[in-house]
Amino acid sequence: MDTSRIFLIIALVSTGVFLLQFVISIFFGDVDVDVDSDASADTDVSSVFSFKGLIHFLIGFGWTRFLIQGASWVSYIGAFLVGIVFVFILWYLYILAFRLQKIRKPENANQLVGRSGYIYANRGNGNYIIHTERDGAIRELDVVSGSGKKDYATNEKVTIEGYKNNTYYIG
Repeated sequence: MDTSRIFLIIALVSTGVFLLQFVISIFFGDVDVDVDSDASADTDVSSVFSFKGLIHFLIGFGWTRFLIQGASWVSYIGAFLVGIVFVFILWYLYILAFRLQKIRKPENANQLVGRSGYIYANRGNGNYIIHTERDGAIRELDVVSGSGKKDYATNEKVTIEGYKNNTYYIG
């Protein structure tokens, strides 16, 4: 068996394992994450030297070595370097994925005073529902018109001017 077939087999098997891991993680999830109490992700060297790291290395090494014909030492070094690049791309993608995890940071009710929002619905008698940013996301919030203005238009920009007795007031 010539060496190009060996590297083709390595490339095909590692790509197949990668695709199987990908499909399993899409449909069944991947719960192999270490998070500390301060919500910082654990991305040490062990995440580089893992089964997934080995698979990524073999994908890069196998396909590069198969595509570069010839058995010179330069082709092996090039394939090795491409494999290492694949592993570090995987490691960097893990870091980016951990950054995407959004930790909910509850805000105190008084912290919303001064924040703007948009009228979503009129509930009548000066009561409205607005959309405003709260806890890191756009949320609905029940408010009361404090100025006596009874007819805010839908999508009209308003500012939360006060909070008293579990009620938010807009101007």
